Order: sequence, then structure tokens, then C-alpha cells
Amino acid sequence: MHDIRAIRENPQAFDAALARRGLAPASAALLSLDADRRARIAAAETAQADQNRASKEVGAAKARGDDAEFDRLRTLVADKKAEIAAMQAEAKELDEKLTDQLARLPNLPAADIPDGADETANVEQHRWGTPRSFAFTPLEHYQIAGVAPSMDFETAAK
Repeated sequence: MHDIRAIRENPQAFDAALARRGLAPASAALLSLDADRRARIAAAETAQADQNRASKEVGAAKARGDDAEFDRLRTLVADKKAEIAAMQAEAKELDEKLTDQLARLPNLPAADIPDGADETANVEQHRWGTPRSFAFTPLEHYQIAGVAPSMDFETAAK
């Protein structure tokens, strides 16, 4: 899976590498989703800090005997708790969506790999050993004796 930090640092290179694979640019959509996710996380953290501050003040208000302030702060803490839960759920949903989109993208080709639409454009870099040559025409695995002609390889491959 791709690293969103690397995409943030160099979105043009990411899109150029995707173009080499014959795919449309994806960095703008990924970065927008990432920015939304990060904004939700930051908002949840800010709300958590507000909740923590209000929670400390609840005890102080109770100690002073200020019931009106105590009730207001308790309501504020409860509201913040619900707000935080909603923001965290949104952030988690955005994170899952981002992870899913990143996982669906193919690996980027290395810089030294030649471009090509399919395997016919492959360039042989080197060859190890000598290719075998047979005095006969090799058979496919399903043509070898002992394999029942009624075998359904199409279904077996599913």
C-alpha cells in the first residue's frame, strides 16, 4: 500500500508514476480525503482538550457549591463527549475510505523500468543459462497421459 506522507510530499511524482501505469492522476482526491481526515482528528483533539478542561472545572464548581455552574459544566462535558465520539467516527470512516483507495492502487513502477502497455513491450535485460530445446513438441499439462479428458479446468481455476 502507498504511503500517504510520500504522496503529500510529492503528488506530481505520484501522478506521473500512475500515468506510466496507464492510470489517471489520483493524488488530488487522495490528498483531499487525507485533509478531511486530518481536520476531523484535529477537531476531535481540540474538543477532547475542551472536555478535559471542563471536567477539571466541574470538581472546582462542586467544591465552591456553585450548583448552576456545576450543572452547566456537566452538560458541557456530556455534549463534548458526544461531539468527540461523532468526530472520531467520521475520522475513522474517512481513514477506512482512504486506506481502501490507497490499497486499490497498483504498485508504482521503478524509475529504471521501461514503459509499456503489456508484456509484449518488455525488454530483456539479461538471460541466465541456455533455454531448453526439445526434440519433440512439449505438451500442455492437461494433455499429459493420465489426466481425464472430462476434467473441467475452467471451473477448477475459479
